[in-house]
Amino acid sequence: MLSLLAALSLPLALANAFAAPGPCNGNCWAHDPGLWQREDGKYFLFSTGNGIHISSADALQGPWTEVGYALPDGSSIDHAGNKNLWAPDVHFQDGTYYMYYAVSTLGSQNSVIGVATSKTMEPGSWTDHGSTGLSSDGSQGYNTIDANWLQIGDQQILNFGSYWQGLYQIDLAGPLKIGNQAPARLAYNATGNHAIEAAFLFHQNNFFYLFFSSGKANGYDTNFPAPGEEYRINVCRSSTGRGDFVDKNGVSCLESGGTTVLASHDNVYGPGGQGVLNDKQGPVLYYHYAPRNGNLAVESYQFGWNRLNWVDGWPTV
Repeated sequence: MLSLLAALSLPLALANAFAAPGPCNGNCWAHDPGLWQREDGKYFLFSTGNGIHISSADALQGPWTEVGYALPDGSSIDHAGNKNLWAPDVHFQDGTYYMYYAVSTLGSQNSVIGVATSKTMEPGSWTDHGSTGLSSDGSQGYNTIDANWLQIGDQQILNFGSYWQGLYQIDLAGPLKIGNQAPARLAYNATGNHAIEAAFLFHQNNFFYLFFSSGKANGYDTNFPAPGEEYRINVCRSSTGRGDFVDKNGVSCLESGGTTVLASHDNVYGPGGQGVLNDKQGPVLYYHYAPRNGNLAVESYQFGWNRLNWVDGWPTV
């Protein structure tokens, strides 16, 4: 097994390639975060764990306060893992906040994506609507976790997927249910164990940018990966958002393409589980990371954020 020092070492050029996260005060724990800013300016941070952990703050830098859970009794979906929900994705539509979440267990491809709604995002305000109709049992190859909503033209879609056979997209019949079409694959990592997940689609400058996490996601405290094989945030782009995603070098996202936006550096180890929020000051890349100077277990993950800039049509922190 590699030593911890070796596992956390990076080439100097890579270590200096990225900006430090923005400041964070208060309770800055996060895991697979979902972030949204309410009309009054208040931020809500949602994280994997129990009935979806909620923190709130009046500014991105905090101070963040833990306020409760969206679904404290878990999901109404009758499926293994329904008391420990994953990967929240939140958006606002027609006066209502929608939160997609995953019901699964670690290492399983037997998963379900559910949805809940709220008028305020506050704990105690969420109504669970159960399954969206999107599920997997292992026979499909993909895993139905890490949902991400977007509307492209008149069509609402969900992006989803994890490891195995890559990232997918499916049409919705409305914000609560999927349509009848089969999912389309957007990205695939042909290397190693095909580690790729947490799709997040963001529209900017006439392109749709597909942000995703590649590499080993966790377990760094007991079985850390070789240097460079830990979580990192990559991106491809498409003019339609419906396919043909390529990276900065023109490599297809279906052929292991992906330009790195953020990787381990300085005190940040294994950044991922990301999303992009276009708040009142512009686009923000948000994510979780393990602090190098602390415990690398999930219980110590931190909320990270950086303002995004676009250089030659590509995002950079």
